[in-house]
Amino acid sequence: MSYNQRHSTIWSPMLLTVSQRAGIMSLLSKMFGGFSSRGKATTIYKRGMHRASQRDLEGAIADYTEVIEMGKAPADLKAMALMNRALAFSRQGDDKKAHSDLDRVLAMPDAGAQVKAAATEKLHRMKRRDSKSE
Repeated sequence: MSYNQRHSTIWSPMLLTVSQRAGIMSLLSKMFGGFSSRGKATTIYKRGMHRASQRDLEGAIADYTEVIEMGKAPADLKAMALMNRALAFSRQGDDKKAHSDLDRVLAMPDAGAQVKAAATEKLHRMKRRDSKSE
């Protein structure tokens, strides 16, 4: 038996059971998933959501902006970040920036139907609020 034949079987994935291979793949995915564009964008987006829940609107806006400006962030995540940034701007009383972000969500072809519906509803609420204050 040659050296290659003896040592190639030591590392052969065929020696692992299906569940062992699945476990290794799961571990690798968890370890390196944060390095993918979606993984990184999702992590930053979730941090923004946490900051918003803690009433750290400036921090949330910064995180959402980072996701929006990421070159390879998925379009659906960018749409959700735009929507949430609009909500944060609105909470700060900056309806002009909120309106701009909501319009951008509605113009995105890859934004999900639920995100677009939420953006439309928020725009309607803002318009009703503005007409009552006039």
